Amino acid sequence: MDGLTKIIGFGLVAAFAATSAQAQTPEEFYKGKTVRMLIPAAVGDSYDTEGRLIVKHLARFIPGNPTIVAENMPGASGRNVASYMYNVAPKDGSVIALVQQSIPLAQATRETGINFDSAKFNWLGTPSAPISVLAVWNTAGVKTFEEATQKEVAIGSTSTAGNNFVYPKLMKELLGAKFKIITGYPGGAPIDLAMERGEVQGRGSNPWNNYKLAHASWVSEGKLIALVQMSRNKHPELQNVPRLIDLAKDEDSRKIFDLLSVGSDIGRPMLTTPGVPADRVKALRDAFRKTMTDPTFLAEARQRDVEVDPTYGEDLQVMVEKMLQTDQKTIDLLAATLAKP
Repeated sequence: MDGLTKIIGFGLVAAFAATSAQAQTPEEFYKGKTVRMLIPAAVGDSYDTEGRLIVKHLARFIPGNPTIVAENMPGASGRNVASYMYNVAPKDGSVIALVQQSIPLAQATRETGINFDSAKFNWLGTPSAPISVLAVWNTAGVKTFEEATQKEVAIGSTSTAGNNFVYPKLMKELLGAKFKIITGYPGGAPIDLAMERGEVQGRGSNPWNNYKLAHASWVSEGKLIALVQMSRNKHPELQNVPRLIDLAKDEDSRKIFDLLSVGSDIGRPMLTTPGVPADRVKALRDAFRKTMTDPTFLAEARQRDVEVDPTYGEDLQVMVEKMLQTDQKTIDLLAATLAKP
């Protein structure tokens, strides 16, 4: 057999294998398979807690009942996970991921280094859209956002790509907050520790319920003060704390804050890669829906104080695509604001 014949033969075998895999039913494909679940945070982070809880129950509802293994991939505010899912992971539904809510926004604002198209991901659902807050330590000397426009407050952040930077930066530039944003922390937990130690006085974004879970005494003893809420809805315990959109000074800033509020409502979404056969996407979305309503899952979520307020795959897909269709003027203003030194 000459070289050309071998190449043709190998190509035909590969094509047959790919076609055969595509022709499998979801149950045939997933039976006996190990599915990887990527988590964009370190072990012990709230993303990790939520992701591993889902992993524990999701396989029961996927046809074929595969084994699901959680893998932590922290760093770059989740951009590395999105990039891996788009450019490296198999496009067959064997890898799923929990990603950060800022992923579609990063693309919409033309963030440098983005090498994925959020509209082409297959979005599976959001287990919760926790209401994030910008909060400060009780010794910061400010108790309201208005006071933060009069007194400098040091805010801890991971990188300029993460929400811990984006929210305080916009409040600084568009609303006059005197925030000194300090980047370089490797994650949310180190920022919390820095607040407690007095290295910084606040954190730019974190769900209020996560503070209650990780630092219950901070909330119960009044050590932590929420200044602004990021979502379109208010947390029931924070009715007197303004939403970001409530603080808008003009129509341009209102549009920016509305865009970010939609992003906040995206929550902590799950997705799989582009190119997955439609029946497998449907199977994964159905499995997610069944998990979110399963009594055993919900009981364990309550036991762990994990909030469950799901948005399902089809609706999530529409939300993401709507974000990516934001008018260019708003995107340009947002990008220019974030780029200010």
